Amino acid sequence: MANFTTADWAKAQLKLDGSFQGNELRFRSPEVYKLYLKNTSFMFPDYQAVKTDPARVIEMNYAVRTSRALGAAISHDHSGAQGDSAVLIPTWAAHTDKFVSTVKEANNSIYSLEEMHQTKMVNSIANFAEGMETVASAYTFANRSGVNVATANGTFDGTDDVFTISKAANGDQAISITKVAMDANAYQGTPYDVVCDSVSWTLFLFQAAQGAANNTNTSFQFGGVNFILDPKLDAAAAGLVTPITLGFWIVVPQGSVGALPWIPIQNRQGLDTKEATYSNMINPIDGTTLAIHSYETRVDGTSLGGQLQDVSIETELFLYQALAHTPLSTATETPLLAFGLIA
Repeated sequence: MANFTTADWAKAQLKLDGSFQGNELRFRSPEVYKLYLKNTSFMFPDYQAVKTDPARVIEMNYAVRTSRALGAAISHDHSGAQGDSAVLIPTWAAHTDKFVSTVKEANNSIYSLEEMHQTKMVNSIANFAEGMETVASAYTFANRSGVNVATANGTFDGTDDVFTISKAANGDQAISITKVAMDANAYQGTPYDVVCDSVSWTLFLFQAAQGAANNTNTSFQFGGVNFILDPKLDAAAAGLVTPITLGFWIVVPQGSVGALPWIPIQNRQGLDTKEATYSNMINPIDGTTLAIHSYETRVDGTSLGGQLQDVSIETELFLYQALAHTPLSTATETPLLAFGLIA
């Protein structure tokens, strides 16, 4: 054959370097989830020691507030009410991600077996970051308080459980009104984490930059407040009975939420058997410990990118997670108070 075509190079294969492939492997940092994780150590000490099985129920006791009006006279034969306590029972749910490898999958690839495994692990970590952020966002929204006694410069919508503020009349004072409402609900002197939808985040970011040198100073109201952007709240707020699209946020008094990640003791300690390997790894994104379970099987690996005589390695990363907020004895009341701007 002319022109040496039999000697032509096959198509060239190159690998993008880490910085240039980074956009494909990107994910959002799970900031709402991290809000729960940062309180674990002091809200729920020693729970790992007593939770020995996924199905084991753990009861956490707390004292109940007994509220009563003061009397106007003393008595020689007074009788009082006994105190009380209640229990918080966290609910753990499993969260998993799985991938498969074969021992020969790299034989005909520009990637080494180690590089392939690393990419699969990076994807699992990203999946946990996105998945647990979805769980934390949904929990925060679903557990917003059904009680809010505030009345100043707004109205509590008991159907949607949102304290609504007129944007036209008071939009530039939204955070000040929020602080007053939190004070009315007896959350005084406590810094707040404010989980914002995209609209309120943008608005508050702008207002926080309007200092004393501007025509209107709106930055004064932002002390003691930490803002967290949660784009998932956009759709959640728009899906309310009365949709809120002008700005929606949920205020979390710091120290009021927590997370209880748990994995079995075999994974914590590490165990190899003839059938499987039990191990763990620290998630570099949020610091939680993920359990790893893996096992090998003889397979025809051609459908998996391997070869006819091959061994598959099935790997599952998982953890059990319970999210919780500080318990309150009043029905439907939680420390997570929702606010929204309306026309």
